[in-house]
This record gives sequence, C-alpha cells and structure tokens, in this order.
Amino acid sequence: MDRVYDSVREAILDGSHSGEARLTEEMLAERYGVSRTPVRAALQKLESDGFVDMIPRVGAVVKRRTLAEVAEIYEVRSLLESHAAGLAATRRREEDVDTLRRLQDEMDRVAGNGDVEGLSTLNRDFHTVILEASGNRTLAGSTTRLMEIGFLVHTYGNLGRQDVARSFTEHRNLIEAIGSRDVEWATTIMRGHLLGTRNALTQIMSEKRAGAAGT
Repeated sequence: MDRVYDSVREAILDGSHSGEARLTEEMLAERYGVSRTPVRAALQKLESDGFVDMIPRVGAVVKRRTLAEVAEIYEVRSLLESHAAGLAATRRREEDVDTLRRLQDEMDRVAGNGDVEGLSTLNRDFHTVILEASGNRTLAGSTTRLMEIGFLVHTYGNLGRQDVARSFTEHRNLIEAIGSRDVEWATTIMRGHLLGTRNALTQIMSEKRAGAAGT
C-alpha cells in the first residue's frame, strides 16, 4: 500500500495527475502491478490526507482546491513555518545554511530554463530544510502535509515573473536571517513570504478561473 500511496501522491504533486483527474482502482492496479486491495487502501489514505475526493459511483478524483482553501492553507503555513524559521535561526547548523544557499542558486538556474516542475521540487526542498533545521519534529511533520497540499496548486507555474523574483529575494533574505541567527527577522520574513504568495496566487488563480468560465 505504501508504494502505491507514495507513487500516486508524487504524481499528484508533480502534476502528472492534475486537478479533477479520475483515478480508478483498475487503472492504478494495472500501472503498479498490484491487486486492487492495496490500491483501495492507498486511495483511502490519499483521501484522508486531502489529496483526493471519493465520489459515489465515480471513485477517486484528484482534489481541486477552491480559492478559499488555498488562502486558508497559506495562512496556516505562515503561522507554522514562521515559527519554524525562528527556531531554525537558533538551532541551524552551518551545513543547513550551505544547503539553503545551494538550493536557491539552483532555483535561480532552473528558473532561467523555464523548468517549472524542477523549480517546484527545489522550492519544496528549500522549505523542508528550514523545517528540519527547526529541530522540532512534530512541527515539521505537521507542516509538511500542509506544505505538500499547498504545492498541489503548482505555485511557480501560476505565479508571474515579478512574483517569482520577489519569492527568490525573500528566500535570500531568509538565508541571511537564519545564517545570522536573527530570530525576529527570520520569523517576519517567512510570514510575509507565505502571505505574499497567498495573495499573488489567489489573485492569479481567480483571474484564470474567471477567464475559463467565460470561454
């Protein structure tokens, strides 16, 4: 079950299974070479974790987030991850700061190539390093699930060039704040970073959905 769950979850996160795509037990059992029993268990766990909806007489459908849900996810992330950033500023190791710098350098390079999927993966890794550097496993575990659900809207694929540039600048400032062990600065930057992303993302998604509805 775990292998099927991990594979389907990753496919949802990277956009291979997009919002409202139907996932049948037969299709997944054939794809992963297993019986329908572990597939059914994996789909039930994906539903409980917020990745799919189980619809009667239809089956599992990849969850499509409403604008309100996206806003709520980023609001909660801003509370949890800003606290994690503050903890990371006091508990980080030098290798954590080095890893953050390397990831942001790679994000700069990947953005220039237009690799949205690669950019999203690096961004997830960047935020994960900060969570792990906080030294609070409960906080990291709780936040990771929200973070992954937030990435279902494929943040960098929806943001405009100016918003991506703003995000990168905030990442650099976060690295400096954590590196200099400035708790207040790290906390403030992370909160503003996620709330700013919430505002930009919900506005762009609203415009896209309004345009699609009008066609």
